[in-house]
Amino acid sequence: MSSVLRKQLTADANHTIHFVLPPEMGNEVDVLIFPRLSTKQAAQQESLAMSQLMDESGFAKNVLNSAEEDCWNDL
Repeated sequence: MSSVLRKQLTADANHTIHFVLPPEMGNEVDVLIFPRLSTKQAAQQESLAMSQLMDESGFAKNVLNSAEEDCWNDL
């Protein structure tokens, strides 16, 4: 069974973080560390990522650019 655990931790004065693993995770884990963004920065990055996904979607390319949908511009 695979489980993922996400924690937001703050380093102590020595730039050390302390983490206790739940027993069900076992003794060996992979650790990824990312700097935490401020709430405003995180929202801006998520917004940009979402707009990039929408730009790359088939809906944006196939439906919105179709001649049939262009009729809405005349309204």
